[in-house]
Amino acid sequence: MDPAPVARPPRFWSLDVMRGVCALIVFLSHWHLWSDFTPANAFERGLHTTFDALYDATRALTWPTGGHHPAVLGFFVLSGFCIHYPYEWRLHHGQNATPAWSDYFLNRFRRIMPVYWAACLLGLVFVAAQTLHPAADALLALHAYSPWRHVTVRFVGVAGLFPEEIFAGNYLLNTVAVEMVMYAAYPLIHPFAARGAWRGLGLTFLALHGFAIALLPWVTAYWVFNSVFMLGIFWYAGAFAAHLFVARAWRATGAQLGLAWAGFLVTKLIPNFYGLTLVKQAAWGLVCMLAISWSLRREEHTPAAGQGRLIGALRTTGHLSYALYAVHTPVIMLATWALLSAGLRSYSLQLAVTLTASLAVTVAVYYGIERRFYRPRVV
Repeated sequence: MDPAPVARPPRFWSLDVMRGVCALIVFLSHWHLWSDFTPANAFERGLHTTFDALYDATRALTWPTGGHHPAVLGFFVLSGFCIHYPYEWRLHHGQNATPAWSDYFLNRFRRIMPVYWAACLLGLVFVAAQTLHPAADALLALHAYSPWRHVTVRFVGVAGLFPEEIFAGNYLLNTVAVEMVMYAAYPLIHPFAARGAWRGLGLTFLALHGFAIALLPWVTAYWVFNSVFMLGIFWYAGAFAAHLFVARAWRATGAQLGLAWAGFLVTKLIPNFYGLTLVKQAAWGLVCMLAISWSLRREEHTPAAGQGRLIGALRTTGHLSYALYAVHTPVIMLATWALLSAGLRSYSLQLAVTLTASLAVTVAVYYGIERRFYRPRVV
């Protein structure tokens, strides 16, 4: 008799929605900030003022002042949940919860590296353009900074462990490199998670936070803040949320989420002291953790909501989220460089060109590269 087929854990559309929201927030904030041509008329000034107001509202409600982009922290919490959830689900359902590590690493490689390398190359295309024909723009000059050691480290994929800040035309790939470290470290984390040693894991990641602070006199603070030592705790929060969701049947309520969010806003009002930024980030990480649990609770109670048009659009954006995150920086820089090289300084044109180019390249990379190597299960 053939063995019974191994059941697969369900895929949650609400998590695709959260990915889409996080990707849009990152992209839209950069699209606004990096569209730096001066508005020339009343319409453009009004548009710029409106975007400023939306950006300021986002900062006030979600951004740990002085800390990471809130959506980036959200991505790390989501990543921890999604990586650990299938194994926690199999353990809970009496299946073999020990991953087949060769399959795990092959899956992660196919998921991450093709798009990562394409985004690296796009960054170098911008660097070459800006180097060979410099545009008089401080932002472009900053992002084009790329000594050969930085280029080499980025392409090899060890930027998450390299103690220097790397631009090389695509600064956002630094956080992807930290994700890669977490994926590589998961086989070390999994045995402790399987034994339920969550307290010990949490203390370990807190100790890494302390180690990062101790490194500050020796390496650039920009690298420390974007290192696995700082961001690993948010990945842990997501994995722990997966454990609570499956093993403890924990579902956050709207009241709990609202209370955590209010607590985060209170931390922003506390008079400054050394380390306050870490407290704010920890509070926001808790908000992200509760938001995942609350979203899954809503999906369980109202599954039909996943068929709505807005939710459908956000789910699609969630599928495109990695490609959008990975490529939008060099695309925006290249589009701005092209406009400057052509002598065009229209703010409206800059917004239109950078938006159109970013979406077009995202779709091209998703269907032309990501889907060719990695085909996620879409339900």
